Amino acid sequence: MKDATQAKLLKAAMITGISLILLGHVVLVVTFGNDDIDFRGYILGAAMNAIGVILSLPTKIYLTLVLMEKEERDNENTHWSDRNSG
Repeated sequence: MKDATQAKLLKAAMITGISLILLGHVVLVVTFGNDDIDFRGYILGAAMNAIGVILSLPTKIYLTLVLMEKEERDNENTHWSDRNSG
């Protein structure tokens, strides 16, 4: 149960982070194309990108956990504790 909750939190952080990165780029493009928006548009876009990058960092952790679980299921040689106990 704890692992499932952690996986859901990691997925939510990844999706939020990637969405913020994309939205930050859109804000920067609109700001660059529109002269009426002051420097606040650049600050907002850069902040959204920075927060998005920070939130998307768990993607490596999540992918590592998924690959470790797959390797453990597929490979019987990963159960070293059974062999070394005797």
